[in-house]
Amino acid sequence: MTRDSKAFTLIELLAVVLILGILASISVGVYTTQVERARIAAARTMISELEVAISRYQIDTGQYPPSGSGSGTFPATSPAQGCGYLQQALSVGIGSGTATPYNWHGPYITIKREFLGDINGVPVEETGGTLVPGQVQILDPWRSPYRYVRSGPAPDSYATMRGIELPSGHPYYPGYYNPSTFQISSRGPNGLPAAWEEIGKEPDDVTNFGF
Repeated sequence: MTRDSKAFTLIELLAVVLILGILASISVGVYTTQVERARIAAARTMISELEVAISRYQIDTGQYPPSGSGSGTFPATSPAQGCGYLQQALSVGIGSGTATPYNWHGPYITIKREFLGDINGVPVEETGGTLVPGQVQILDPWRSPYRYVRSGPAPDSYATMRGIELPSGHPYYPGYYNPSTFQISSRGPNGLPAAWEEIGKEPDDVTNFGF
């Protein structure tokens, strides 16, 4: 008795399942890689948009937005955490003592609500109205606040807010990245480092650092 040529053996079925599994694994890996690339590109785009907005703010007010975050007392505590004052300055203005009303001509940027949250990345809608101006953060694609530090004036400066310094092997060491402007950093895909003053040092961190 001969085997029906149209029937499949168990080995053939297992081979088909194995091939489908391999193809699925490859597809998932490719998809995941593309998603991360898209997020990195989105973070870079946001940083570029913030750079333009900050420059416009500086032209109007004569200084860069304050570093870090807080409830309204300047400067922020050291080291600078998040970018709450940056979001406030660009969106609604800081007010007397930092950017007086007559020379503020914003808003300089509009951030979608899904990219606003607290210092822990919790969306604004889920914070129960507990946030005050200066605490609302601009979130990166991984739901972590960007870190913003301006170069000066003192005491709200790189030295006190712990801006990222150049590595010892850098041609212009000792010094800071973007020595006379500002630093914007994202923790990137791996969500590290945990310490705010270290953000911008890891290879996958997304920053606006120049040479």
